[in-house]
Amino acid sequence: MTSNTNNIYDRILETASQLFYQKGIQHVGINEVIAASDVAKRTFYKYFPSKDQLILEVMRYREKQWLKWFHKAVEERGQTAKEKLLAIFDVLGEWYAQPDFRGCPFINAVLEIADANHPAHHVSVSLREAIRTHVMQLAIEAGVRHPEAFSQQYLLLIGGASLMATIEGTPAGANYARHALSILINES
Repeated sequence: MTSNTNNIYDRILETASQLFYQKGIQHVGINEVIAASDVAKRTFYKYFPSKDQLILEVMRYREKQWLKWFHKAVEERGQTAKEKLLAIFDVLGEWYAQPDFRGCPFINAVLEIADANHPAHHVSVSLREAIRTHVMQLAIEAGVRHPEAFSQQYLLLIGGASLMATIEGTPAGANYARHALSILINES
């Protein structure tokens, strides 16, 4: 792809990503994405022959962007593996506190697209596994016993904190999860 082609492709992805997150995937039509992206219909369909393809590419795009942000933010906040494990909830708490926070876009997508075989569902599972693997590696470095079980428990804390932030509109769940995590770490 040329630079101009990349710009158009990226503009469509970013626009669709924002619209899907703000309004929900099922509530955004292709014509709205085309209009908001300021591209011709033909150009749009050259890159995304269907809404399902657009959803998949948006999810892949979001996964890449989210993991890049997440890893960088955690690395900046902790020196040791234990500090990084705890810092994850500081990072998530800051995300939850953003005025435009509408829940985890990956959880939202799974809930909106009920088909577990939809490729977007697989991207959400892939992201979850990337986070779990990262947490498990940090747990191993921190000397946590049973890092596999710990990483699954950790994901439960993340899911609970995310759900609480979505439902209650407050980042407080991240603090509760961080506290619960410190207990889990100290018992390991």
